[in-house]
Amino acid sequence: ISLAIVAGFVITVLLISHWACALLVVLNVAMVLIDLIGLMWLWDVSINSVSIINLVLAIGLAVDYSAHIAHAFMGASGTRDERMEKSLGEMGADVMHGAISTFIAVLITGTSKSYIFQVFFRQFFGICFFGMLHGIILLPVLLSLIGPPTHVKEEENVELELTSNNGEKQVATVSSEDPDDDINKAYNIPDVSNSQHAPDMAVGPTSEAMKVPESS
Repeated sequence: ISLAIVAGFVITVLLISHWACALLVVLNVAMVLIDLIGLMWLWDVSINSVSIINLVLAIGLAVDYSAHIAHAFMGASGTRDERMEKSLGEMGADVMHGAISTFIAVLITGTSKSYIFQVFFRQFFGICFFGMLHGIILLPVLLSLIGPPTHVKEEENVELELTSNNGEKQVATVSSEDPDDDINKAYNIPDVSNSQHAPDMAVGPTSEAMKVPESS
């Protein structure tokens, strides 16, 4: 079980590309295992070779429920709460569908008289139930409180004041990607790179002289 958790952590780090977020996912998986062992005690499932195999399988299934939410969180922009809402809106329904479809797939084993199938059904019921709840309830709360910064590079907007020759002033909001293009589109300033005449508009600090700082 320990080796499976370590392997899950390594793979999650490679896919999410952030060790802190992967650590939260592994913590979520560990909580699912604790809940599952508690369910085994309530349902009279002893620790044996059959239940141990299902516990190892539980790690892979629980990682799946949590990793999708964490990956969507790292790819969203905004504050932690906004990114948490976006990740739930993007992957929450898919996680629920995955848990429900997995449970339906093993539902038939609940009618079996075999001990192996009975243990299989009881443990997979706990895996699907606790994995889904931790993936769409516990993990989003942790991410909204102590979640790592996003992978998305957020643009920083800067306002520039444009003054025409007749004294009129206009304010243009430009981004850090292409300030010249933003000014041209916002105020219909012609492109002077291929023109023989400059427009009747003077810019105070030019975008070349005034570099917009890139967000870290």
